[in-house]
Amino acid sequence: MKFTLSILILCLFVVGGCSSAPKYHSSCLNYNKTDEYKKIPIRRVLLLPFEYNVDREAIIDEVTEAFAVELRKIGSFEVIVPPENTTALIAEHGIWDKGSIHLSTLLTLRKNYDADAIVFGNITHYRPYEPMLLGVKVGMISTDTGDVVWSADGVFDSNENEVAELVKHYFESTHQKNALYGWKLILLSMRRYSQFVANQITETLQH
Repeated sequence: MKFTLSILILCLFVVGGCSSAPKYHSSCLNYNKTDEYKKIPIRRVLLLPFEYNVDREAIIDEVTEAFAVELRKIGSFEVIVPPENTTALIAEHGIWDKGSIHLSTLLTLRKNYDADAIVFGNITHYRPYEPMLLGVKVGMISTDTGDVVWSADGVFDSNENEVAELVKHYFESTHQKNALYGWKLILLSMRRYSQFVANQITETLQH
């Protein structure tokens, strides 16, 4: 038995999750949490490396690391990132095999990592120079039911005024205000910009 990714994407990003829970939309981000997310206990989360249609490991590492940091900041669950050799093993066993997630693999990961949920995602937009651009789709699957309990889809283009304001607010709340270059410091490094985007997206888990 397997979950077909195309069906998951339909639930994740077209109807915003297969539930009657309210959805949030803005010009750069939309997300949804199902009623199940609010009810199930999540103690440990397994974060899989993000996917990108270009074979550039540095990009994948930056975005995955940024999400690991921001998910841990939430403080309500432990976040586990599989080691390199395990990541390769997961890929070989086809958790993303031709757009499908196999139930047997999901159950194996649950057993091996004692994970209550798995976070997966892919990078949809990427521009590592000014104006910075990063787009991400991400979802969380319950290992108990196999249901997608949280999903988010964001595209952050720093050339847009709304995004620039979000960067300024993020900078003021997380950096010293007298830092060199000010809020534009975030726009000088894709690693920093990835952290900003991960922060904006993972905050929706607390709304």
